Amino acid sequence: MKIYGPSYSPFTARVRTALHHKGIAYEQELPPGGSTRSEEYLRINPIGKVPTMVDGGVTLPESEVICEYIEEKYPQKPLLPADLSARGKVRLINRVGDIYIVVPMFSLFPQINPKTRDQALSDTGLAGTRNGLAILEGFMESGEHAVGDGLTLADCGVPPILFFAHYILSFFGDSEPLTKHPKLDAYWWNMSKHQVVGPILDDMDTTFKAMLAARA
Repeated sequence: MKIYGPSYSPFTARVRTALHHKGIAYEQELPPGGSTRSEEYLRINPIGKVPTMVDGGVTLPESEVICEYIEEKYPQKPLLPADLSARGKVRLINRVGDIYIVVPMFSLFPQINPKTRDQALSDTGLAGTRNGLAILEGFMESGEHAVGDGLTLADCGVPPILFFAHYILSFFGDSEPLTKHPKLDAYWWNMSKHQVVGPILDDMDTTFKAMLAARA
């Protein structure tokens, strides 16, 4: 199996967490041609985003789709609960993260530099991100994991998003964005020390800092 995508991508991290949890060997590469818009990469994934999984004759984009594929092909150490309602909650939590946090949060990337910042766009992105975090707080459980007592696909998807919430909002004067959300705050610190999730987050931190330094 091959995964195309940088380690700092929250969506690449989601897939990598699932693979590491299940003990599945894989190769990781950056998109060929040096860009997600290169001709070489668009032949692999016409959407032009990361990650992309190539598993023999199967090529799939979209991290949520890839994780579902991995879960069905490799049922050992399952990442979906047996209970139907709990499965629904896992998928709901990932959906909330992707739509209500990632979308407004990623609109803040072009606004990081205060010298070129559009304050109106920044205010909209910040309000949307904070609202998404509040929504997610309402669905999270109070234990170590997002749902139930073990690692699920929600724990593959949410921690990388919270990683970026800390980083991106810090550029806008909010270095502790989870303090108003006690369940998310406790969950974040638990996941940062988790034996599977923690090293993925550490890898995100290292590669994201390197990317920022290269662009400075």
